Amino acid sequence: MKTISNPNWRAAFRITVLAAYFHAFMEWLFFVTKPSSLSILTIFEKVDVLFITGGVVSALLLAGFAIFFLISHLRPKWDFLLYIPAAFILSVTALILFDNFTYTVFKFGIVSTDGVVRALYTLGFIVAIWWMSRFARRTNIANRKYASFLTLGLLAVSTIGILTTYFSSNPNTSSDTSSQKADLPNIIILGGDGLSANYMSAYGYSLETTPFLEKLTKTSLVAENAFPNASGTTASTTSLLTGKEPITVKVLRYPDILSGNDSFEHLPGILKREGYQTVEIGTPYYVDAQKLNLLDGFDMVNNRSADLPALDALRTILGNSPSLYFIQTITERASERLLHIFFVREMQNPLEEVNSPKSRMNDDERTQQIIQALAQAKQPVFIFSHFMDTHGPEFSSSYHVFYSGSSDEAKEWDKDLYKDALLSFDSHVQNIYDYLVKSGKLNNTILLIYTDHGFGYSTSQRIPIIFHFPNDGYAGARVSNVQILDIPVTLLDYLDIPAPAWMVGTSMLGEEPPLDREIISIRTGSPSKEKPPFYQIKSVQVTVCERWFDLNVQENSWKSGLVGRHTYKCEPDILPTAEQVRQRILDYLQEHSYDISSLQ
Repeated sequence: MKTISNPNWRAAFRITVLAAYFHAFMEWLFFVTKPSSLSILTIFEKVDVLFITGGVVSALLLAGFAIFFLISHLRPKWDFLLYIPAAFILSVTALILFDNFTYTVFKFGIVSTDGVVRALYTLGFIVAIWWMSRFARRTNIANRKYASFLTLGLLAVSTIGILTTYFSSNPNTSSDTSSQKADLPNIIILGGDGLSANYMSAYGYSLETTPFLEKLTKTSLVAENAFPNASGTTASTTSLLTGKEPITVKVLRYPDILSGNDSFEHLPGILKREGYQTVEIGTPYYVDAQKLNLLDGFDMVNNRSADLPALDALRTILGNSPSLYFIQTITERASERLLHIFFVREMQNPLEEVNSPKSRMNDDERTQQIIQALAQAKQPVFIFSHFMDTHGPEFSSSYHVFYSGSSDEAKEWDKDLYKDALLSFDSHVQNIYDYLVKSGKLNNTILLIYTDHGFGYSTSQRIPIIFHFPNDGYAGARVSNVQILDIPVTLLDYLDIPAPAWMVGTSMLGEEPPLDREIISIRTGSPSKEKPPFYQIKSVQVTVCERWFDLNVQENSWKSGLVGRHTYKCEPDILPTAEQVRQRILDYLQEHSYDISSLQ
C-alpha cells in the first residue's frame, strides 16, 4: 500500500480550514458592522451565524481538498495541489476586500470594469491563487502547536452549531391546503413605483396623465382613498405579498429579510398550492423574492428559476435559519464577482439599476415579459410586477408631452418628467390589457394596478388601487380609507379561498370599512442617521379619514395635516384627538417590543 510522500498534508488540511474561517469572519465582519440581515439578531445569534458559516465553507473546501489528496496519493510530486483550496478562498477574500475598498473610497470596482481592465482583474486573481498557494505551502503557521487545537476547536464548535440548528429548525412550515379549484383566473399585479393619485387623471387630475386608466376605472373596483403601509419599496411590496405589517415581519427596507414562519406565509405560496404558476418581474435586490428570503412562493424571480438545488439541500440541514441566508449572500457576493472577471456573466449594480434610468431594465421589457408569461402559461398564472419608469428622483419615459427641456437639463424630482413617466406607465397597462383582449384572456384575468408609495416616498398622499375583475365584476368606488394590506385578502376573497389568520387586511369586496379606520404606515430614514432604539424607523404615521398624524421617533417630534384631495369629508366628531393618536402610536410600538421611554 502506498503512503503519501509529503508528511505536510496535515498542515495543508489545517490551513484550508483556517482559510475558510478567515473568509467567513471577514464577510461576517463586513455585514455585522452595517445594516444587513444580521442587524436584528442577538449577539449569540450573530456569533452562531459566524461559526456555522465557517463550518459550511470548510466542508466545501475540504471536499476539494479530498480530491487533491487522492491525486497527490497517486502523484506525490503534485502535492502542491493540496494548497489550492486554501489559496482559492484566500484569493476570493482578497478580491472582495480590495473591491469593497476601491468602491467605497474611489467609487470604482469590479462592477464598473470592462475590456482590458476586466481582464487585468482576471490575471490578478490567477496570480493571487499562485502566490497564495506558495505562501500557504511555505508558511509555518499551520505547523505550530496551537494550530491543530484551533482547527479542531473551530470545527467542533461549528458542528455543534449546525446540529443544534438542524434539530431546532423546521425547513418548511408551509402546509398544503390546496383545494385545486377549477377555472382559476390569471392574476396580474401591475405595480408602478411611486404613483400618487393626485397626479393621475384617472383620479381627477386636470392634465391627461393616465388616459387609459381613466377608461379602465369605469369598469373596475376603484379605491378612491388608498394609502401605503410603508415608505420604502421593499417593505411595501412585502406587505402586499405577505398580508402582514412591516413592523411585524421586521422588513422595513432593503436589506431586511423575512425569517422563520414569515418566509413561508405569503400570498404567492397560497396561490402556488392552489395550482398557479407564480412569476415575479421586479428589480434586482429591492423587489426580489430570493433576496427577501420569501420561500416556496415564486417559480420564477426576475428571470431566474427559484429552484436552487444546492441551497435546497443545505436547507434540509439548516432549515430557514439566518445562517443559511448569510451563506447564500456571501456565496453570491463571491460568485458574481468571479463570473464577471472571467467574462461569464455581467455583475449587477443594484443601486445603478434602481436609480439610473440608463442602467436599469426598461418597462417595455417588463411588459413583454408579462405578455410572454401569459402566452406560455399552461396553467393559471400569478404575475407580480414592479415598473420603474416612475421611480424617482430620476424618471424615464418614451413620451415627451409635459417636459419640454433636454435630458441634460433635467433635475431630480422634476414634476413634468414625472407626468411623462405616468403617461408611460399608463401605456404599458394598456398594452397588457390589449393583449388580454386579443388573446381572449381578459374575462379570465384579474388585473390589479397599485403602487408601493406616493411621489417622493410619501405615505400621506393617496395612492391608486384599481381592481379589474373578470366580466367587469365589482365595478364601483370605495370611499373609506383602504391600504395595501387589503389587497391580498381581497384577491383571496374573490377566489373563495379563506384568508389565513396572519393576514391582517380587510377585503374590499364587502361593505365599506369604517370611516374612522386607522391606517398605520412606517416611514424609514437614511441608514446613516438610524440609531437605537428604533433603528430603521424614522416615524410612524396614522391616517384617519382625511387627516394624517406623524410621530418622528428619532427626534420625538409631532406633526399632522390633511390628505390632499381626499374624496370624503369626515364629521369632526369621528376624528380622534392628537393625544389619542400619539398614545395609539406609543402602544403600537410597545406591542412590537420597542423601548418607548425616549418618547414619554
